[in-house]
Amino acid sequence: MASRTKQIGDLEIGPLAAGDLDELMQIERSSFQAPWSREMFKQDLEFPIARCLAARVQGAEAKQLAGYIICWFVADEVHVTNIAVRMDLRNRRIATRLVEEALCLARKDQMRFCTLEVRRSNEAARELYRRLGFEARGVRSKYYSDNNEDALIMWLDL
Repeated sequence: MASRTKQIGDLEIGPLAAGDLDELMQIERSSFQAPWSREMFKQDLEFPIARCLAARVQGAEAKQLAGYIICWFVADEVHVTNIAVRMDLRNRRIATRLVEEALCLARKDQMRFCTLEVRRSNEAARELYRRLGFEARGVRSKYYSDNNEDALIMWLDL
């Protein structure tokens, strides 16, 4: 897991912690038709190959979770398993900054490529990944269990 926090403008990116789970679950449930469970996130926080990053913004009284990214570092591959940004904070480049920070960690760990799956219908996410250099290189047919939608496999050589 990332050991330090990075300040990017008014955004702070650092390690995701167990104390973030309440806010994280609110974001997860509002972002996905088939959200992960709290237990799945707890497992990733303890999983040695997982890198779990949080983006935070200053709220009225304290820092608030703005978004998160979960990646697995396996052999020479980084696989993005989950990323979401709070609804009211979207279109502020938070997801871009989370992916960029994960890719920075990947390069430091000498990973060779990064992959992820994205719903074919999620044009906003597909465009984000394209801007960061990812290419669609395959399809996982009926990947999403909630509606049997295909997933595009996106790939970035590091």
